[in-house]
Formats: sequence, C-alpha cells, structure tokens
Amino acid sequence: MTTFTLQHSINFAQPFVQYTPLAAGLGQEPAVSVASMIRNSMLNPDLTWFFNRNEVTFSTVVGQQDYILATMFDLSFVEKVSLTNDAGEIFEIKDIYNNSALAVSSFQQRPNAMSVESSSVIANVLNYKLRFLGVPEAIYTVTVTYQKLSPQFGPFFITSAGTASGGNTTYTGSFDPYSFPTGAIATITGFKTNVVNNGSFVVVSCTTTSLVVANTAGVTETISAFVNNLSWAPIPDQYSDVYNNLFLSEMLAMNDDARAQLYRQRGVAALMSKATGLSEMQKNIFAQQWLARSVERASMAGVTNLGTTSRGI
Repeated sequence: MTTFTLQHSINFAQPFVQYTPLAAGLGQEPAVSVASMIRNSMLNPDLTWFFNRNEVTFSTVVGQQDYILATMFDLSFVEKVSLTNDAGEIFEIKDIYNNSALAVSSFQQRPNAMSVESSSVIANVLNYKLRFLGVPEAIYTVTVTYQKLSPQFGPFFITSAGTASGGNTTYTGSFDPYSFPTGAIATITGFKTNVVNNGSFVVVSCTTTSLVVANTAGVTETISAFVNNLSWAPIPDQYSDVYNNLFLSEMLAMNDDARAQLYRQRGVAALMSKATGLSEMQKNIFAQQWLARSVERASMAGVTNLGTTSRGI
C-alpha cells in the first residue's frame, strides 16, 4: 500500500540541507524530476517487483503471427509468456524479446519465441504488437506476465483552465494519462489571477491533452501552469528507506555535501535487503547505476582540480 508522497521525502531531506527549498522552482522542481529519476531506476528493466506486475490473456488464431493489444498500455517489459492448449497443457515460451524483432514467417508450429514488435496509438490508447515464432498452428490461451511502466511525478504543463461544471474543472495541456489514473491526486500550481485553480484535487479522468479534476471552484484562465502527481505509487511505504535515502543523497549532492555518498550507499543497501528473488545481475545493475554517480563526481572534481592547477603553472 502506498500512502507516502514526495512531500514526505522533502520533509525528511530538508533538515540535512539546512532547510534549503527543494521544490521552489517552476512545477516544484528540482524535487519532482529527481524523484522521477529515482522511481524510474527502481522500476525500469531489469528489476522485477511483485507490486509492479500485471498479466493479460488472449487467444491465438491459427495461422496468425501478429497480435495487437490495447490491454497492455502500461507495459514496461515482458517477464514471462505461457501457452495453454485445449487439453489444459501449459507450455512456457523461453525466448522473449522486448526490444529485438522477430522475422515474418508462415511456418506453423507451437510458438517458441515472442517479441514486442512495435507500439502505436489507436483511439488515444497505446497499443502493442506481439509477434510469435513459429506461427500458431492451434488455438492457445496466451498468458503474458509483465512489469508495468514507471509513472512520472511531473511536472506536466497546463495551458488553461475552464470554468467548473458539475463539480469538476477541466485543464488543458500536455499530460501522461498513466501518471494520472482516476482517483489519484493532482497537485496544480502556477495560476496567478485565479488562485482557486491551484490546489490538490482528485483526478476524474485524463487524456494526453485534457485533465479533469474534482475542483468545484475552477475559473477560466489561460496561463503557463503545472501539475504533478506526488504519490510514490506503486512503491509500497515499506520501501521508503530506499527512495528517501536516494532522494536525500541527490539533494546533498546538489549542495556539494560529502555525505551524499553515505546516503546513496544506504539507499542501495536498503534495496538489496528487500531484493528477495532478484538475480545478482539485477542487483548489480541497480548498485552500479547509483554508486557510479559518486565515481563520476569524483572524476569531474579531479578534472576541475587539474585544470585549476594547470592554469597556475
């Protein structure tokens, strides 16, 4: 269950940075982009988590190689694929290609490979084309187990607000529907003339250009404003030691505080302690991604010192 928000992480970090404002920029930057980077690193390939897993099923058609699905709009990468025949026998497809293509074929047999061939937007919904090799020679029930996309905190841009109608206000701009599911909380900032357009509101619906929230007092205004979803969902609260330590490390690094490496190590260690079921390779990828940042900063500092020394010669 997720109840913690980015504001909890900001509150945690501020005493360590002498209460330097961490979300004072436009759209509550830099906090929101740093938080998105952290969540992305936790949910992106190759890390797999029970709380970020989903499944879809569909049936094959004899002789049909490609299948376009609108039910996997939240796909990040496919973990497992299985086929069930009409006798109830289950076969796992071992060869799964999330980014590599499979050739077009007409040879029919039980499929032994599947690829995520391409994506496209149809009727404002992201669709994925899945391709099998060989081409199904019978009707199978396909079960695809996959990890979901990482939602983004923001900031997303608002260009105007409409007058409230039926208890809701519609905002126009550029949005990610996956980051603003129905029932989420949208935090809107930046309106100057009609400040009632600002605030935290329950999301009613969202498309790529329209965000409807339960703001009963909205007033028409055209302006450059921002909206964020500050929830750490889908990451459970029990993982807050991971993202809070990594968030603090980035805030300390922005202030050139040497303690950044200590809290970066604590964040990585916290993830490793919860990483039951992850392979050593998956753990190492995450650790290298974060711990290498300190090496990069040290390297840049060395280059700067070398340049300063050279100018003094």
